[in-house]
Amino acid sequence: MKGLKVLLAWLLVLLLAFGAMACSSADNEKPQEQDINNDSGAWQDTAAKDDASQDKAADASQDTESEDAGDAVQFPFKFIDFMGREVTVKKEPQRIVSLAPSITELIYALGAGDRVVGVTAFDNYPPEVQDVPKVGDFNGPNVEAIIAQKPDIIFASSLSGKDQMESLQQSTGIPVAVLEARNIEQIYESIQLIGMLTGMQERGQEVIREMQNKIDEISGKTKDLPRVKVFYLLDINGNWTAGKGSFIDELITLAGGENIAADAGGEWVQYSTEELVKKNPDVIIMGAYAGKIEDVKKAEGYKDTNAVKNDKVFMISNDDIVSRASNRIVLGLEEIARILHPEVFE
Repeated sequence: MKGLKVLLAWLLVLLLAFGAMACSSADNEKPQEQDINNDSGAWQDTAAKDDASQDKAADASQDTESEDAGDAVQFPFKFIDFMGREVTVKKEPQRIVSLAPSITELIYALGAGDRVVGVTAFDNYPPEVQDVPKVGDFNGPNVEAIIAQKPDIIFASSLSGKDQMESLQQSTGIPVAVLEARNIEQIYESIQLIGMLTGMQERGQEVIREMQNKIDEISGKTKDLPRVKVFYLLDINGNWTAGKGSFIDELITLAGGENIAADAGGEWVQYSTEELVKKNPDVIIMGAYAGKIEDVKKAEGYKDTNAVKNDKVFMISNDDIVSRASNRIVLGLEEIARILHPEVFE
């Protein structure tokens, strides 16, 4: 039971990560319209719920890339968030509440951290965010605390509660944008939208280029190497792992690995020890809450894998860099790549 509670806590932090956007412009006499329709990132298997919205987002994203990153956004500014809600921002936000650590990280990365006036209890990066008032925790958003900060915009996750956020927007007039990036491409879209809203488009493009260059550098080193079979352990109690559709699965692939749980039927799944032994991973990577490495090496099933026999069990340095939808995801990619293919990083 204790292990399950720890897992659920970890997953809650993971799910607070979010972001995504794509753009299209309207005529000057109407609010600018942006369409960022995408899927949300809940840990239940929701990937198939809205394929059409992904296609729409992809088209809008192409429109965005053709725009000059230095062009100022005209307010009022209108777009569609990741839950299909129309959001209108009347003026450039100077006071921002972020209910997702991933978005908080992106705001700071774009140089607009001084505008953040409210975050969740899970926000821990960059270090200065510790001093920002906390307006959400395990119990969800604190509406009174949010209103007290008089924000110009609220960035929320799906866990913030769609009905609660709708009610807050209607009763206060504060625009609420629900954003959830589920892959690296959508992190770029998140950066673009936040950059446009804060007037930091140029810095946003710099951050995207930095990410792309790092990913190209790493994938370039590993793409022609033999694929290493990987099992990523989230929690030894229940053998929870990351399946297809998770950031972890994407990072393993980009790093030159093969996630043996990619066919497990969900983003977060319990994996049988029988299947683990059958797939026989070459490497096991553990999250911080997974348990102790020595316990895993002695566990039934695990001890029979090549990973344990060859002493290839590793613990990731920081869960946030493989789970949060922020620019720091490239740090997680590099760490996994160094574990799987140390020979090309010497």
